[in-house]
Amino acid sequence: MSAVPSCHAPSGGPPLRGRLLRGYIAGMKQTETLVELTLADVAFGGDAIGRRADGKAVFVPFAMADERVRVRIESDQPRLARGVLVDVIAANPHRCAAPCPYYTTCGGCVYQHMEYPAELDCKQRQLVELLHRVGGLDSLPEPEPAQASPTAYGYRNKLRVEPVPGRPGDERIAYGYCQRDNVTFFELASCPLAASALNDLLPRLPQSREGRRNATRPRPAPLTLRLTSEGTTSFFFGRAPRRVPWLHEQLLGRPVSVPLGSFWQVNSAVANALAQRVAEWFAANPTRTLVDAYSGVGTFSLAIGKSAQARFLIESDDQALQAAEFNHTQWDGLECRCRRGTTEAVLPRLLADANLKRTTVLLDPPRQGCGAPVLKALCDFPVGQVLYVSCNAATLARDLKRLVQVGGYRVERLALFDMFPRTAHFETAVCLNRG
Repeated sequence: MSAVPSCHAPSGGPPLRGRLLRGYIAGMKQTETLVELTLADVAFGGDAIGRRADGKAVFVPFAMADERVRVRIESDQPRLARGVLVDVIAANPHRCAAPCPYYTTCGGCVYQHMEYPAELDCKQRQLVELLHRVGGLDSLPEPEPAQASPTAYGYRNKLRVEPVPGRPGDERIAYGYCQRDNVTFFELASCPLAASALNDLLPRLPQSREGRRNATRPRPAPLTLRLTSEGTTSFFFGRAPRRVPWLHEQLLGRPVSVPLGSFWQVNSAVANALAQRVAEWFAANPTRTLVDAYSGVGTFSLAIGKSAQARFLIESDDQALQAAEFNHTQWDGLECRCRRGTTEAVLPRLLADANLKRTTVLLDPPRQGCGAPVLKALCDFPVGQVLYVSCNAATLARDLKRLVQVGGYRVERLALFDMFPRTAHFETAVCLNRG
């Protein structure tokens, strides 16, 4: 039973409203709701789902399907509830111990409590469910076998960590990740997802000359660490310096130059498999012209190679575009016409003058998906084929809905690539064409 707060504040005590509020919160904590649930599935984002006796869905982090659990209801909303896992009464046989000491505190990983094959199965089901529910795609091809990462840990070739404020008067700046509350940061000693070379480098950088200089700024900048396929490491605070040599990476066994601040996939093995699959899809239905939108340093265009007779690259990062032009020259002298600018601005102009039936548009947008002008252009100027690579299945489903329902495209091929094991994220490749 919760204590009833006094209605009379003693002389010099806190205001009555504050005492009443604290008493109310204390009462809530003493009468918090515990329920037992049988969990049926794992939703996109990583939370398992069960239903209370009243039928309301309850989302539970760090749990698995086919488990019987005890949960504390943390948020009871009109349409759903969210709970905190208190006890696993009957565990899924694929549950395992998480190796990371920050797990359940860090805002990054959500699947360290399950064996990796079980995680991959969850993601494959989530992809299909999202395309049905959000994308309204009733008819989908059978997904191709999901591309697993060769390792579930130690795969990241890039880390970005944020400054963590110290105590008043403490001149040392630590770096780390954000907690699950999306507000609080914690100091990171090492990350099990990162390559060992980055974890070895991380604790030394705050005391480097650049690190000490960063600590004196009114607002210290984030720290980024990178590891190349050659085994060399680089780091920078804030924005990457432009006047430094480009990094030397590998794609399908061939060299690729990447500016320090430009995009490169964090999981090299899965990135190679993704590029190879996209190239195979294009080769199975080649068109004369390839438009590589959001091209970066030209990864997918390079992989497609001479299967395309003409190609246009669209990229807003001028250094990445310079590298793309250089990379194409190095790869058998592939000719490309580069267009600097956003895909939203450039693509409509390109398609207005294109031989549409003989054109493939390759999309690899950021997490927010394609901008409205891109989707409108593809609907107004329907091309023969669209290859869409996405790192966010939710925005992918939203964009596919528009392309299918308005643009008249049809999803022909679908595949998942687990670029980010132990996290909620994955890459998806989709091939669309018109009948």
